[in-house]
Amino acid sequence: MPTLDEFVANVAKSGLVTRDDLERGRERLGSTSPEGAPLQLAKLLIGQNSLTTYQARKLLSGATKGFFLGGFKILRPLGEGGMGKVYLAEAEGDKRRVAIKVLPPKKAAEEDRAVQRFRREMDLSRRVNHPNIARTLDVGEAGGVYFMIMEYIPGQSLYELVKREGGGPLRVPDTAKFFLKVLDGLEAAHSIGLIHRDIKPSNIMVTPEGDARILDMGLAKAMNEASILTRPNVVVGTLDYASPEQLGDAARANERSDLYSVGCTLYFTLAGRPPFEGGDIVNKIYKQRMEDPEPLESVAKGVPSSFAAIVRKLMAKNPNDRYQSVAELRIDIARWTDPATVRAILGAQADAARAFRPPPPSLDDEDLRFLADDDLSPSLPSLRDLGDPTPEAPPVHKLPTVPRPVLVVEPSSRGVHPPAQVGGPDEDNRWLIQFSIIAVVLGVVSILIISLIQAS
Repeated sequence: MPTLDEFVANVAKSGLVTRDDLERGRERLGSTSPEGAPLQLAKLLIGQNSLTTYQARKLLSGATKGFFLGGFKILRPLGEGGMGKVYLAEAEGDKRRVAIKVLPPKKAAEEDRAVQRFRREMDLSRRVNHPNIARTLDVGEAGGVYFMIMEYIPGQSLYELVKREGGGPLRVPDTAKFFLKVLDGLEAAHSIGLIHRDIKPSNIMVTPEGDARILDMGLAKAMNEASILTRPNVVVGTLDYASPEQLGDAARANERSDLYSVGCTLYFTLAGRPPFEGGDIVNKIYKQRMEDPEPLESVAKGVPSSFAAIVRKLMAKNPNDRYQSVAELRIDIARWTDPATVRAILGAQADAARAFRPPPPSLDDEDLRFLADDDLSPSLPSLRDLGDPTPEAPPVHKLPTVPRPVLVVEPSSRGVHPPAQVGGPDEDNRWLIQFSIIAVVLGVVSILIISLIQAS
């Protein structure tokens, strides 16, 4: 922990706080122990909206640089992906908030391909302008630091929405409505010749209004593109959601590869886990290329077999067996947006999963100003160390389940009927009881006949 004078010097050198605001904070400091004075001043500066908690933590650790980039002030980290860290920032003039993706200089120096990919993402992101895709507003480079200025999207990723405390899998109608928005954005990218190649729950944002935004064009490629970044034998994408052909040769990825990833993401949204959970890299690649996942209808409550069939078709190993376009998929998904239709098919089971609840609006730092004494301690884990965007779940070992045979009756013009089960334990019990009764009756009759014969 720095001394009070050292902390004041750091704040002044950073340029984050005006001299008047810094003096006002010192005047309010009052009498406090020398050890606690820097922390107390930091809390006062946060309370008067001169600093954010992230900035205060950095200053307390001795940092005085890295708070400004391209005319924007860095407020706090938002996340981290394969192509760099993302920060919330505001324009120095009009206070407009944006998200800035930064390629770390160290990574750029160590890996020349990282700079190539980052430049590609800059170029590809600017080609798409659609309300369901995060917009890239500007790109730049300052002092060897490459960065992109993007639309700031409040909310949570689909991954966080499902995995957060109180979250869980969604209902079929809610999932269908939300994914229609995802498909709109994906179709816009496909229409100008872009393949995303990394559709997954952590790359889909859910806004407080329940809207969808597709993030991260960092792995996207233009159709028929020939590049060192898409050469054969290079694995591109996230293993839990990448298509079989993409894992074999990233250059072969096309629209149907994105649709496979949509199928895996739908599976996660309805089941609360990816299709192939756990295992190492080799195991995941093998399963994506060679095995079918556990049937969705057997692991997700309230998912009818006929909707699971949509996901199964999306995840077909052969691209020719999948939906061939977003437009083709949209027709089948749209049929499931009516809750009354789903309820007529499933009955009470239709409400088994939780209702769709968009994330609440994000709190600004001024809403978080009342902090415990140790909340700004530099010994806490750095906010920069955010880990992987999609944490790996531990392997789950369980006996395979055999799905019960089901006859699905689709909606017809005469009305919608619930699915009827064929076979099952109840029917087997009835046959066993009938057989036992017949055997007892035959035994009694035989005994009577034998008794009559002996008596005569």
